[in-house]
Order: sequence, then structure tokens, then C-alpha cells
Amino acid sequence: MSKVRAKGSIPAVAFPLVAVALLSGCGEDDEGGGFSPVVSDPISKVEFLRQADEICRSTESQIEAAADDLLTQEGDPAPSEVKQVAVDLVVPALEGEVAAISALGAPDGDEAKVQAILDATEAGITEIEADPQALLDGVPESLREAEMLARAYGSQECGIR
Repeated sequence: MSKVRAKGSIPAVAFPLVAVALLSGCGEDDEGGGFSPVVSDPISKVEFLRQADEICRSTESQIEAAADDLLTQEGDPAPSEVKQVAVDLVVPALEGEVAAISALGAPDGDEAKVQAILDATEAGITEIEADPQALLDGVPESLREAEMLARAYGSQECGIR
């Protein structure tokens, strides 16, 4: 999914913005007191990975499009523009990814592995929110950890590009 460009043609700030798409998740509270009228079989690992990778591919496309918009300008993007993209696009895209993957539910027996990936991703989102301009220095370490965990779990699409 990465694009090949001549050496030196991508400003250093672009990589972190393009690279932030990865596996993440958080839970939702059930308003009905714990009973759901819909009963379904737990998701298989193969199906979980297929759907999660699809979600990650969509998120990555959104982030790449925003980074490409920054790259079409003359010179390096201003730090304020990077901050705006981080706050207005990267964080909401990752939060949407978190919600969508969380809604899949973890495969039986893999709850702890999936939760570790989700926790690391949420920590990365928190880091971006706390200091959006730090993306100029690279992807937060917790997002790199989430990528490593997602790859070890079997994801082909979720992670840093």
C-alpha cells in the first residue's frame, strides 16, 4: 500500500501522518442491563482479521488522503497544519476504527491479545491528542507497539505503513 517516491520528495512530516493507520478498539456500554435479544456465534479469528483489516484499510486511506493534501503544497507543511490534520482527521479516524473493530468482538480465547492491541492504540490516540505536533517527530511509541501486536496476531493491514 505504500507509494514509491524519489528520495527526498516526501517531507519528513508526511510519513507519520501516512503511517498512523492501525488496529485499535474500545468497548461500548450496553444500556439494556447486560441482556441482548440478539444471540450470535462468536466471531472466528479468520473472520475477525478479515473484517479488522478491511476497517484498517479504510482508515489508512483517509489518513493517506489528508497527508497527500498536505504534500501538494509548496514546501513542508506548517506545524499548525499538521496539528489540524492530527486533531481533525487522524484522531477521529482512529477513534472510528477503534469503535468499529471493538464492535466485532474478540474471537473466543483471544480476548486478552485483542485487548492489548486496543489498549496500546488507545494510548497512542491519547498521546496524539496531548501533543498533536509531536507527529512531526514520528509515530507515538504506543502506536508502534499496537502495530507489533497486531502483526503478531495475524493482521495484514493494521499497522504503520
